[in-house]
Amino acid sequence: MKKFWAVILTVVCILPLLFQGQAQAAAPISVVIDGVRLSSPQPPIMIQNRVMLPMRVIFQKLGAKVTWNQKTQTVTAVRDNSTIVLKINAKTATINGKFTALDVPAKNLKGTTMVPVRFVSEALGEKIGWNSRTQTVTVTTSDSSAPDNSLGPVTYITLKDIGDSGDGRDLQVSFSKADNEHQASQYRVFVVKSSKASAFNEASAFNVPPSSYAAVFPNGSDPSLNLTATSRDTDGEMIRENQAYVAYVLAVSKFSGSSQLSKASAPLTLLNQRAVDAVSNVRATDVSNFGDGRDLSVSFTRAASENNISTYRVFVVKTQNASGFNLNTAKSLPSTSYTNVSRTSSGSTTLSLNLGSSARDTSGELIRSGVPYTVYVMSVSSNENTMPSKLSSPSSSLTLNSSSSAVPVITQVTDISDYGDGRDLRVSFNKVTDESSISSYRIYVVKSTNSGSFDLNRANNISSSNYTTVGKTGNNQTHALNSGSRDVDGAAIRNGIYYRVYVMAVSSSGSAANHVLSAASNEIMLLSGNRVDPVSNVAASDISDFNDGRDLRISFNRANNESNISHYRIFAVKYNRSSSFDVNSANNLSSYYYTQVNKTGYNISQTLSAVTRDTDGDYIRSGSSYRIFVLSVSSSNADSNTLSSSSPYVTLTGNQLVTAVTNIAVNDISDYNDGRDLRVTFNRAANETVIDSYRVLVVKNSDAGRFDLSWANNVGSSNYTYVSKTGSNLTANLSSAARDVNGDQIQNGIAYRVFVLSVGSGSYAGTYALSSYSPSITLTGNTAVPAVTNVTAADDGNNNDGRDLIISFKKADNESRISGYRVYVVKVANAETFTLASANAVSPQNYTSLDKTGRDFNQSLTSDSRDVNGDRIRNMTPYQVFVLSVSSDGVAANNSLSGPPYPSITLEGTKVAAPINVSANVYSENGVAQYVAVSFSVSSSVNVGKYRVMVVPQEQSFGESGAAAVAEGNYTEVDPQEGTISVNLPLNVNNVLGAPLQDSNRSYKVVILAVGNANETSSTAISAEAPLTGWPMQGI
Repeated sequence: MKKFWAVILTVVCILPLLFQGQAQAAAPISVVIDGVRLSSPQPPIMIQNRVMLPMRVIFQKLGAKVTWNQKTQTVTAVRDNSTIVLKINAKTATINGKFTALDVPAKNLKGTTMVPVRFVSEALGEKIGWNSRTQTVTVTTSDSSAPDNSLGPVTYITLKDIGDSGDGRDLQVSFSKADNEHQASQYRVFVVKSSKASAFNEASAFNVPPSSYAAVFPNGSDPSLNLTATSRDTDGEMIRENQAYVAYVLAVSKFSGSSQLSKASAPLTLLNQRAVDAVSNVRATDVSNFGDGRDLSVSFTRAASENNISTYRVFVVKTQNASGFNLNTAKSLPSTSYTNVSRTSSGSTTLSLNLGSSARDTSGELIRSGVPYTVYVMSVSSNENTMPSKLSSPSSSLTLNSSSSAVPVITQVTDISDYGDGRDLRVSFNKVTDESSISSYRIYVVKSTNSGSFDLNRANNISSSNYTTVGKTGNNQTHALNSGSRDVDGAAIRNGIYYRVYVMAVSSSGSAANHVLSAASNEIMLLSGNRVDPVSNVAASDISDFNDGRDLRISFNRANNESNISHYRIFAVKYNRSSSFDVNSANNLSSYYYTQVNKTGYNISQTLSAVTRDTDGDYIRSGSSYRIFVLSVSSSNADSNTLSSSSPYVTLTGNQLVTAVTNIAVNDISDYNDGRDLRVTFNRAANETVIDSYRVLVVKNSDAGRFDLSWANNVGSSNYTYVSKTGSNLTANLSSAARDVNGDQIQNGIAYRVFVLSVGSGSYAGTYALSSYSPSITLTGNTAVPAVTNVTAADDGNNNDGRDLIISFKKADNESRISGYRVYVVKVANAETFTLASANAVSPQNYTSLDKTGRDFNQSLTSDSRDVNGDRIRNMTPYQVFVLSVSSDGVAANNSLSGPPYPSITLEGTKVAAPINVSANVYSENGVAQYVAVSFSVSSSVNVGKYRVMVVPQEQSFGESGAAAVAEGNYTEVDPQEGTISVNLPLNVNNVLGAPLQDSNRSYKVVILAVGNANETSSTAISAEAPLTGWPMQGI
């Protein structure tokens, strides 16, 4: 019993947290007692960084009876022969009449007594834990080692059918308590389908989530538990009638690895004894292809006795929701979510019906193709109070097909652009199978909130300005709406509204009654940021005579906005097939049928390859006529891809023998900052007998997309480089006077592409062939910029982040080619392998950028600064600091990293303060020493990890360094807190030399060493010495 009250006081005194007036908004605080989470009407709260717990709930969980005296504002807890009394706002409590000091008084919060908690040592034999990350207080009330007698399994599990609700309320589970129940933290009751009982074991039990078992707490008696309407079996399904179950009970031990699973109970099938009879043999059949409820036929065997049945209700449930569907759910549904079937006087035992086009499932959505459904039938009682209704067993799951359809079937609705109106909405649908009696289609856009009531009658009454009419084509259709499109309420289609789309097939008879309406589409909300623009000015040129794709050059203007585009695809379509080629056709073709072109930020000119094929899979050949399309490919959603208009048609012919060079390569070879830095290599033309010479043309990237043969022919001789043919592949180093085709001097920092023009000779004079362009090149300096020097690092602050780190360095001697500097903070463990390549690869968020100022640097980093691994800069982590000079030419190889010596630094927080006012005396009773009482005061516990209480022989000289070297086991650790700290040492406590105190009659003194939190500081601080009063004494 003494141990029990020790637990009570331990809980009352966890985490020395002074009560403050204002409650802070914080994460919810949990209390876990012996592994069981505490539930309380008034949850624990954090008040000015102090935890307050509801006393009554905790005490009762520990087996005490709690009473409240309103007049005296006193809480009394009684268990067996022990009594504890706490008074609101008092700083003491009494146990069996003996006063015990509390650091912080209890408080009354909205009628609940809230007590402060603090973490104490395990001197009382209990473990009290605080997890600041999860905001959890843990209380363990038993010894740390398991008792001798182990926990046994529960026995005599009995299941009883006690009701007729058709759910868990009908099931009662009772069992005999476990042997050695005091070792059990709780019982877990599992309801398992009989068919799965043989595979259920202890490992299975521990994997079941809390929502699928019931917890019962030991109370010394044999438990009996009535389940609830929301109780579930171990599969997560609601407990229901007509299902056979067994029960298992897991006795959960307070000690790891000691829990016990019972044997299974006898099986029980819940039956509703008072209810009307259920139907049987529920079947669902797909009978048509309307794409709605008309496709679904339901049949069932009527109830054995219909004397008290008024009607039947058919419920169509999405199969994914069927496991949670029960009688209560069925009773709560509106009439729009089921279909009534009347009793008939027919002598047939089977009833059947075909649902209607407006039939809905139990979620309120129209029944449609492609969705798996399960069907239930409820026998509806004519007198619910005397004989309740009853739900059938489910049908097999059925998915309605749409292989042949008498109604349009919407296949996709897509957000394709960013106009903020109807142009953003694309609708795809399958036509009706037989269009002979159809004149057209109408597309209706309906707000989702109104779609539940949208049907054929409503559609027939919508004004023509509020739907979109499309003609029949004999094919399935895809349409983007126009800017003036409106929803059926007459509101402009816009972003941020949830819509569903319907398509009506309009009968050519003129009778609205013969129109047919599709099921609703999936829900869609138009959003900004999806727009993919098409390219423009697609052109195709016959440029050579290879009789393959190399003869065909494609050029086009890039999309206006490429931010949502990943790349482009070029499609060569035979002329006679080009009229039917659309974005769906393009999206459905594999890479075998198109040429992929990466975006460059510029207009594009691309010569196709020798193995390029058209969209039929045929090689491109002379004599064939083609139109070219370019697809802008979305970086996020293929449904947003956009197809260009077609090029004019082009027919490839053998029209010249002067051919273009190939394999143009460009290299930056020097640092003159003119043409001498540029080397061009290329493979000569296939047939040089008709070639006079070549011209190397340097074109700015911004012009390369529109540079063509006509432009090349008109470039003046001063703006290209003449190259003679040699019969071999060629290399040309340009001269210092070389210019681009605009007449500008070639220089560093400008992006260029290079073309080569083949110039015809003899009878082919005046005939030219232009190559494709080279890869892009930007000339740069090839030598490294100078590095900074004299890099130093200093600790100047106590923020525990980058603000504490002051970086100084002398700027580079010459900053003319430097754009700025980057400061890298590297953990010492990684510094040895940190190189220029490492620095260039670091993500921008993991270094600090500094602009050059023309002066040397001395500044601190920021609170968000991170080391090169992405970790925030923190105390007690050894770092080295590097500084990178960043080359303004953008070439990473020209950057320079500062050299040795590399400054090393470990940031530390505020040094710990030494304890004061140390006192130590021997507490005795009847002249017999009981323990050593030590107390000391703390002026500040900032950054203290632990206090170490040390007993030192009086004659021993003892300082801070000696205290820090005392071996573990020869001091007593105390957790930090503010104010005065008291700790009781047992008489067998070791002195600093490792000898038990009680084995010696020598005199002692006590010192306290404050030890820094290893995450904040390495500092220590020692108190003044205090003599151990009352030792040695007689009666040890």
